[in-house]
Amino acid sequence: MTEPSTPPEIVVPSPDGIESRIARDLARHALWVAPLAILGIGLWRGPEGALAVALAFALVIGNFLLSAAVLNHAARISPNTLMGAALGSFLFKLIVLFIVGTVVEQIDAIDLPVFVVTLLVAHLGLLAWETRSVSLSLASPGLKPRGQK
Repeated sequence: MTEPSTPPEIVVPSPDGIESRIARDLARHALWVAPLAILGIGLWRGPEGALAVALAFALVIGNFLLSAAVLNHAARISPNTLMGAALGSFLFKLIVLFIVGTVVEQIDAIDLPVFVVTLLVAHLGLLAWETRSVSLSLASPGLKPRGQK
């Protein structure tokens, strides 16, 4: 008589901190790109352009990390809180970016067009880059396990 085979054990990672892991991965990617962008734009547009790129990347990284922290905390409370936190933090970040943009506009030491374009390209570019690393599986939420593409 053959023994019944036991199914393989499936290890499901904890969903806690998925947002934070993704945000840290985004920040790590940004820290790879930012020095190159600062140097390149600095050579092209001068110190004002380099400062604009540095400020824009700092805001983008802060934006992703703050969003992750807010969503991570709200997810522990309830789905309704998560939805409210996502909307509220999005509106808050838009207001902060508007205020920072208004202040940057008044400062001659920062190149405003470079700042705005870098802010937009960095947000969208990093999110597009991250889509390659995110797992859309409930068995492994968040980032794909290493070794998978």
